[in-house]
Amino acid sequence: MKKLFIFLCAGGIIFSLTSPIIAGGIDNKNNFSAEWIRTLNRNAATDSADIAVYNPAGVMKMEDGMYLNLSIQYAIKNYSHTFAGIEYDTDEPDAVPGLFSVYKKGRWAGFAAFTIPCGGGSVDYEKGDATTVTLGTQIIAGSGDLFDTIIDQALEGESFYYGLTVGGAYAVNEKLSVSLGLRYIDASREFKGHATLSGLAPTTTFGVDYEETDDGWGGIIGLNYAPTEELNIGLRYETKTSIDLKTKLKKDTVPGGLVTDGAVRNRDLPALFSVGASYTFTPKVRVEGGITYYLNDSVDWDDNPITGADETKKDNGYDAGVTLEYTFNSQWKGSVGYMYTDVGLDPDNMSAEAPELDAHTIGFGVGYEPISDINLNLGVLKAFYDDAKTTSGIEFEKDLIIIGLGIQYKFR
Repeated sequence: MKKLFIFLCAGGIIFSLTSPIIAGGIDNKNNFSAEWIRTLNRNAATDSADIAVYNPAGVMKMEDGMYLNLSIQYAIKNYSHTFAGIEYDTDEPDAVPGLFSVYKKGRWAGFAAFTIPCGGGSVDYEKGDATTVTLGTQIIAGSGDLFDTIIDQALEGESFYYGLTVGGAYAVNEKLSVSLGLRYIDASREFKGHATLSGLAPTTTFGVDYEETDDGWGGIIGLNYAPTEELNIGLRYETKTSIDLKTKLKKDTVPGGLVTDGAVRNRDLPALFSVGASYTFTPKVRVEGGITYYLNDSVDWDDNPITGADETKKDNGYDAGVTLEYTFNSQWKGSVGYMYTDVGLDPDNMSAEAPELDAHTIGFGVGYEPISDINLNLGVLKAFYDDAKTTSGIEFEKDLIIIGLGIQYKFR
């Protein structure tokens, strides 16, 4: 009974609470810029400094100069799951920044970026959820009639992986360019949950509060090839980033304990490979398609025996999509994009608090150049998630809209 209690209660808290960020990876995320929000496909783009993270070798197709690009994304979300006939939900919004810079001169370029490659959000189940219900129910069952009612419960989680990328690119010739980059990731996860019980014994709150942190380095290789003026192809490979999360326990008042202070578990950020192709049919019409393949099987995550999920059971995932961009005039352009996401994870091994569901996503928006050297971008996406159900009967649902705003300035 105690073992059942521990893994059911800890399952939702300790298993990776993720963000509203869109991607096919279980941990890897892919929405970094307003340009991406309005197109959903940037793997072969060559028109803005955000490609420092999407198509880094493609920066050699940009005009000489110094570029600075800032994006802010605002995520409006609702995550919910139904457990024992009761629905629990969270609608905590999130704001995610992205900063990109490129300096290009002649056949050389340097670039840097600040992004959130994993996490980037929070959940707040103010009235509890499946995890806290199980926590309270199991304590009641083992209390010998000292407790009989859950009178209050809640769960909060936050996950941020801050990424700093630096690198350089070189034009081998007019058609081919290559790039090499290095990314540092500072990982942080915080979790807090409780259930307050009443009965014959004095009202008592049982809960846990802790954080996990680590950092690591990874490499990024890029290649851009333009066989014709109309066609451009971009490729990118990111190595895995070694992350061993170390636990810092703040409080654990659950009988028997849920969390061990100082415990370490492997949660490497998986490698990925992306390829994209952009074709300009006319000066006004451009189409881009691409795929980002997340090598989830390239990492050997530690399975936490006290969780209900098996973290070792995962498959590779991917994003695949296409975008159409139309240039109205020298100042305005608009775009609409589609993306399909296959996460590569069975519902039984998803986080109840933020399930990693497959999705169809639509994005659209505009780019505007009010004056020379300043570009503005507005993008909106809506994700249509596939509902999922575990073999134990927990039903997962998600709803998400992200609004992205961006500004880029080119220094002369």
